[in-house]
Amino acid sequence: MRPLLALAALTLVALALPAPAAALSVYKEETKAFADFSVYVETTEAFADCVIFVEPTKAFADKPWHWFMEKTKALADRAVYFEKTKAFADLTIAYTKTKAFAKCKKAIPGKK
Repeated sequence: MRPLLALAALTLVALALPAPAAALSVYKEETKAFADFSVYVETTEAFADCVIFVEPTKAFADKPWHWFMEKTKALADRAVYFEKTKAFADLTIAYTKTKAFAKCKKAIPGKK
């Protein structure tokens, strides 16, 4: 009887814990029409709307400015097209190697 009680308690705890709402896994889309939004990669962090830190695993991508680069589109939260022209992009980003420097001045666009 005790194993069932322990299993029930663990199930209730797992259901009570909220999933990270801002977790973001990103798939690099080759066609702009299939992407949720487009980004332009800035060379300097000062001019970017968002400074992005690329996480090694999806579990650590718990903030909108922490991205996990997904290899499969079906598993990704967003599909992103990387623009070559800044004027055509919805958002400009810059990459950082320091987790603490990641931030956003503008909201990440939602799914279409």
